[in-house]
Amino acid sequence: MKVFNIESNDKFDLFSKEFWIKIVIMTIAIWIVSFTGLVESSDGPHYALLAALIISLLNAFLRPLLSFISMPLILSTFGIFMLFINAIIILLTSALLKPHFVVSGIWNALFFSIIVTILTFVMNLPRKIKKVQNNIFDGGNDADDSYNKTRENINQKNNTDSSNRFDDDPFNDDPKERNYTDYEDVN
Repeated sequence: MKVFNIESNDKFDLFSKEFWIKIVIMTIAIWIVSFTGLVESSDGPHYALLAALIISLLNAFLRPLLSFISMPLILSTFGIFMLFINAIIILLTSALLKPHFVVSGIWNALFFSIIVTILTFVMNLPRKIKKVQNNIFDGGNDADDSYNKTRENINQKNNTDSSNRFDDDPFNDDPKERNYTDYEDVN
């Protein structure tokens, strides 16, 4: 059951195992970064969990709007301005969770978001490697399967179509080597 109707993106399915694993990993990263001094007051891991949930929701709904509005800045800075969008989301989270989770200043929010991103990436790396290995050794993913089924349907259609006269090489000029399916027999 999907809460959000977002096609081709299961990232925000609140009932999926994948979503909650990402939230737990982000919670651990936020909790670790809270010991660096970038967070002025953090009352424990349960506020880190709440911060991770709020950041995820803001990333889902506010980040696309901020990205669209600031597209000229993003393009002119070759994407570096996205770091400041991350910092804005951290500051909004801090404002929502004030006095329990406070990140003051744009620079602290910027460094906070960079460190959380790096920690989250490192903690997600074994899962991503396992996912890639499963895709390689288990024969690929659904997109490959749908491609293969489409190719099979095309091949079946071509084999039953009467306009396809030759079973083998159509560029073979020797009539004795051709396999005719619906024309006269060649001596």
